[in-house]
Amino acid sequence: MEKLGTIIGTNLTFLRKKAGLTQLEFGEKFNYSDRTVSKWELGDIIPSVEVLKSIADFYGVTVDFILKEHASDKDFFSIVKKVPDVGNKITVTALIVIILYAIAVTIHIASIFDMHTSDMHVNLWWTVYMWMVPVSALIIAVSSKKLFKSNKLMFIWISVAVWTILISAFVTAYFTKNNFYWYLFFIGVPVQIAIILMMRLRK
Repeated sequence: MEKLGTIIGTNLTFLRKKAGLTQLEFGEKFNYSDRTVSKWELGDIIPSVEVLKSIADFYGVTVDFILKEHASDKDFFSIVKKVPDVGNKITVTALIVIILYAIAVTIHIASIFDMHTSDMHVNLWWTVYMWMVPVSALIIAVSSKKLFKSNKLMFIWISVAVWTILISAFVTAYFTKNNFYWYLFFIGVPVQIAIILMMRLRK
């Protein structure tokens, strides 16, 4: 049993480092402390079968890989492409956000050169940049859940999306002389409470 713990610990350490995660970051994804993760990697304790399955799914490997002793580094490097690269994930998410803002710039420039657009609408086209903020926040929220397996980050970014949507709507309504814009922020209160309750429920 002690040898099995050492084997599992060695493999977990390799997978975590290859994914570019600290023990704290890895533990947060599975709701365990960094001290527990350290004990796993030292072979002091062995994760349950359910946890091992979740870890294997997260890294894109089999449970057998985690349980198997590897004679050389060749076995390790054969699965490098399957291990999530946090840096690449962040880069992909950033590229998507940049593309969105490039679209916003394109729309703004097109509106400036559109001779048939009224002055009021031309003046309001700059708000497209504001609306891209909640859209970007929602993309990052999905990325946090799908790529980083983090419910906490997902709910934080959903909150950012909700309030930036309300702020964008407020600014747009203000410049179009709509009188209801002050009441928009009352919507955010129950929505934010719902998000907090959902976060606690998921925990």
